[in-house]
Amino acid sequence: MGISSYSAYLTLALGALAAIALWFGLWPLAALALTFLVGGRREPMTLAADAIVFAGLAGHADPLWVALLIVASLATREHDARAILILFFASIAAIFVYVDWTILAGLLAVITSVHAAFVVRRVLKPA
Repeated sequence: MGISSYSAYLTLALGALAAIALWFGLWPLAALALTFLVGGRREPMTLAADAIVFAGLAGHADPLWVALLIVASLATREHDARAILILFFASIAAIFVYVDWTILAGLLAVITSVHAAFVVRRVLKPA
């Protein structure tokens, strides 16, 4: 019984830790948790961890943009490492400067929605 059997629980725990840290503005802790979530496998637990992290943005961003971000990321059924990486760098930047999380969540939602549209188009394309 190796660590691979606990990797899904570890991913969810890191996602919850990052979400709580983002919600309460603990930027160094959020950056630390997001560091381990950047590289993830395509499995349902990773998608759930991404959604949990995005829900943690609702403490500082507009909930409508956060909801759109969550729906678009779940619609692609893929782990979006770019969005987690952007949140990682924004958390580091928030230690030193003010970050407008609503604009960041809105831009991430637009990027993820466009990506979801391309994924759906690729899936529905006749062979």
